[in-house]
Amino acid sequence: MAEGLAARDLAALFRSGTAAGLTDGEVLRRAARATGEDVEAFLAVIVERHGPMVLRVCRGVLGEGADADDAFQATFLVLARRLREAGRPESVGGWLHGVASRVSARAR
Repeated sequence: MAEGLAARDLAALFRSGTAAGLTDGEVLRRAARATGEDVEAFLAVIVERHGPMVLRVCRGVLGEGADADDAFQATFLVLARRLREAGRPESVGGWLHGVASRVSARAR
């Protein structure tokens, strides 16, 4: 199953161009214009870039365990829901940090 997901993500990135040279803002703008699997592929790039920081924030508030993992997932769900509303997509790292802090605090 993981191979199918990886192949699908790679196919989506090839259709829309590689994300390696794109800024976070460019990735999010492309994700906002994309549909279906392409959106998932672009969001996977953001998770890869910022996931470790978000997880550190969640674990810093909630400790190791399922609650921190849930807060991590919830943070990126908020991003996915608000993708088209992003005012300053270039500063997504700071925005994700704030969301992760608030989600984790509420979970505590």
